[in-house]
Amino acid sequence: CFTICLPRSVPLPSRQEKFANAIGGGIVLLVEDNPDVAIASTGLLEQLGYSVRWVCDAEEALKEIECDGVDLVLSDIVMPGQLDGLGLARAIRETRPRLPILLASGYSEAAQNAGTEFPILRKPYQMHELNEALSRLGH
Repeated sequence: CFTICLPRSVPLPSRQEKFANAIGGGIVLLVEDNPDVAIASTGLLEQLGYSVRWVCDAEEALKEIECDGVDLVLSDIVMPGQLDGLGLARAIRETRPRLPILLASGYSEAAQNAGTEFPILRKPYQMHELNEALSRLGH
């Protein structure tokens, strides 16, 4: 026989209260080659009030942007294919200079190589970090 003593919990703020400053809304184009990361990121974005379109690489992202209706791009930096996330961001800037772009990477070298040209979110990120980064973009 054993006894477990746990501290009493205090009521946690609801999701709405915790992220009351989340602006949310709009369509995010999520560019991520790892399905597990894409699923987790989609969940976070949806909790913040966004609709999400997910593509696996830069080429598909460029096709999706041509169709319009995208309010924000969240892209991994390191991806397979001819264009990585930084190349994608630069290509988007040529055709849609006002479209907000947030890059994400778990590799410090890739983030360093990207410099300060685009905002970078370090992976793994939590909801409050994602919310803060999107807020800085005006979303």
